[in-house]
Parts: sequence; C-alpha cells; structure tokens
Amino acid sequence: MNTIYRILSVIKTIKGLSNYEDSSPLSVLESDGFYPGLDNQQTPLKIFESNHTNGSILIIYPGATIKGESHPKIITLARSMAINGVKVFLPRIPPLINLKLSEDILLWTVHFYKWIFNNFSEYNNQINIAGVSFGGVIVLKSCLDPFLVKNKPKSVLVFGTSYDARTTMEFMFNGKIIYNGREIEIKPDPWSVIVMLHNYLNKIDIGYNTKRIEKALIYFIHEKYEKFDNAINNLDDFEKKLIIDTIELNVSDELKRIMDIIFNNCSNEIDFFSAKEWCNKINNNVFIIHGKNDSLSPFTESIKLHNRLQNSNLLVSELFEHREISKKISFFLKFKEIFKIVNFLSRYFKKAFSI
Repeated sequence: MNTIYRILSVIKTIKGLSNYEDSSPLSVLESDGFYPGLDNQQTPLKIFESNHTNGSILIIYPGATIKGESHPKIITLARSMAINGVKVFLPRIPPLINLKLSEDILLWTVHFYKWIFNNFSEYNNQINIAGVSFGGVIVLKSCLDPFLVKNKPKSVLVFGTSYDARTTMEFMFNGKIIYNGREIEIKPDPWSVIVMLHNYLNKIDIGYNTKRIEKALIYFIHEKYEKFDNAINNLDDFEKKLIIDTIELNVSDELKRIMDIIFNNCSNEIDFFSAKEWCNKINNNVFIIHGKNDSLSPFTESIKLHNRLQNSNLLVSELFEHREISKKISFFLKFKEIFKIVNFLSRYFKKAFSI
C-alpha cells in the first residue's frame, strides 16, 4: 500500500511541474514571511504548506538569480512538493539574489537551516534540503558545516549542479560534452560567463579600465534594458564587442583571455565553490537530478559528482533542460523518461518524506 501511495505522490509532483507555474493547487496554502538574517535584518521567504501535512520539511535554496525565492520555476517546484503534505520553505539568500559569489552565501545557507531547525523542527532528522543549480553546490558545501554534521538533514537533493567550475567553463566555451567516447554538442547558455565577469572583472587587471563594462553588465543582469542600451551606446567599440561577445557567448580571443586571467588570479575563490575539492567528505544521503539537455551545466558534471560522493543516487534525464521540461523528445522517449523519474523520485520520497 505504501508503494502505491508513494508512486501516486510522485505522479502528482511530476504533473505539478507542468501545471503549477501559473496557479497553485487548492490544497496548498502559500504565504510570504520573513526570517531574521545574519545581522538580524528581516529577510523575505516564501512558505508552502498543504492542508494535510505529513510532518516533513523541505528547504529549497535557489541558484544565482535576481528573482531569488520568487523565481517561477522554483515556486512551481515548491508547489509540486507541497501538494504531498510537505512543508516547503523558499528563503531569500541576499548574496545570491545580488549575484555576489562569496563565502557569505554559505553562511546564510547554514544560518537559515539553523533557524528552521530551532523554530520548526519538532524532532531530529525531519528537515530535508535541496538546491537548484549554483544553490546545489552551496547546499552540498553546507553539509560539511559542524552544525549540519551534528544535526544532519534527512536528505539532500540537488538539481543541475556542477562538480568542477573549470570544466563547466570549458563547456561554456565550446558547447561540447564527451560522454562514453561520443561527442555531444549543446548550445551553451551564457549566464555563467556573465555572472563570472560580474563578480571577478573588478578583481583583476586586464590592461584597461573596466568600470563602464561592469556598469553595463549590472544593468543587463538586473534587466534594466533601457539603461543597458544607453550604457552600451557610450562605450568604445572594443568595450561594446566584449559585452556583446559575453551575452551572446561569442568566444572571442579577448573574452577567453579575460576568463583565463580570472581562473588564474581568483582560483582560491572559484575552488571554494567547486565540489571537486571537497565533495568526497560528504556522507549524507544525496539525490542528484540533471537534465541531459542542460545548457548551463553539462550533465557529465553530475556523473562525476555522483562518482565522488559516498552515498548518492543519480538521475540523468532527457526530459529536463536547465530551467524547464524539454519539449523536443518523442512520445516514446518521454514515456521511458517518466518511468525513470518515477522510479528515482519514489526512492527519494521514501527516504526524505517517509512516504
């Protein structure tokens, strides 16, 4: 009976990923709230809870996006989990919503977990954590924090995360993945390169002043396109070309030269976020999902991550891209992939929510 109920719960979640972006299920109550941040400032969060809760808690940490906890895809995921009786929290992590890649992200991530543990967890091993994209890397890193080592989350779930920042960036430049001796080509999404320049351009010397380039990138990142266009019009031709090459991911010699300088001069900061450097120390129950058509982080990153973790389950699916469900596969392949997803999520639901 439990197996049948679990499979039905998984199917509800899968259907929710397609149906709940624009509206919430009637059985799920959504609310906006606040939690005391690191400096005791009121920091926004979203809460999703069902009218038939099963006592489980899930924290979903977003990736590097200015939409943060309000990202439509993250909200859809939260609704699709909450419909099964799970209380879901989406916290704002200020450095992430500001796209500032610093160790403060880890401090905020652990801080929120502690707050949930102290205020909502009625018994040990009740809290599950999940991270999307870059948020997945931080969630994994948080598992090594002394508080989470002592008060271990029941499960860890990561979506489309990376293993090695350097190999991920190689994919950004050539769009090629080598898997089982076969070369796969996917058009990369430029977002990672944009975020890298946003964070590190002001920390390196590339031989000329980059202030105007940095300002234009900030306008682009925050979707202030009129200000972006005005900023672009005031740039010299070589500055314009660098920005256009970045946002269109035209791998020019200049863009590659700058990225090489970033990786050489800022290696310690970058390696802090590379799971390759520390993931083998994690002994949590980790569930990994990665879309085979992911254009931001190649699926081979999750395979390498899975091979280094002590206790993990891996699903690589052709049904998923980085931000959405793929519409490019045949009906037969979609049916096959759904079967794989149901099998994987059934194991996850059993471990995480005791369904």
